[in-house]
Amino acid sequence: MQHWAGQPYAALYVLPLAVLYCAFGLPRQALCFVLGAGFGVGIGLVEASLAYGAGALIGYGWGWLWRWKRPLQTEAVPWFIRAGQQAPFRMVLCARLLPVGSALLVSVSSGMAGLAVGRFILATMLGGLPQNLVFLLAGRGVELRHGWALLAAAVLALLSAGLGVWVLRGFRKEMGKAE
Repeated sequence: MQHWAGQPYAALYVLPLAVLYCAFGLPRQALCFVLGAGFGVGIGLVEASLAYGAGALIGYGWGWLWRWKRPLQTEAVPWFIRAGQQAPFRMVLCARLLPVGSALLVSVSSGMAGLAVGRFILATMLGGLPQNLVFLLAGRGVELRHGWALLAAAVLALLSAGLGVWVLRGFRKEMGKAE
């Protein structure tokens, strides 16, 4: 794979496929693992981030089209959609940092809720970085005997989850005050 990935413009040829992969909500951890093995951490991180952002934007578009055809009824909107409408960056960042849930569901529901698209993309790209990096490092060839690399991956994963919980906790407190 590294021989093929070393060809000129190989990353540009892979990008459209990676975008479609992310647009359908398939596990980006697997994509990052493959990109790390083929392109290394540097190019792999750029490729994974672009694919994740563009795929999320496509999912957002699907939700926006759904909203356009069938608008949300405000009395039936759950707290997290109301919260996302009030602070889209923080809500999406929280959802992206937590290592659980469906990326496609977050993207489509963000479009359905009409969240600010710029903040949605920025939060998606930033929130995806820690997990992307963990799996790019793994794909690059982290071996079990490299304790420091495994420790760094574990710390990144815990930091990502911890940040997500911290953002969510503060956000829930603010929502409680607003109601």
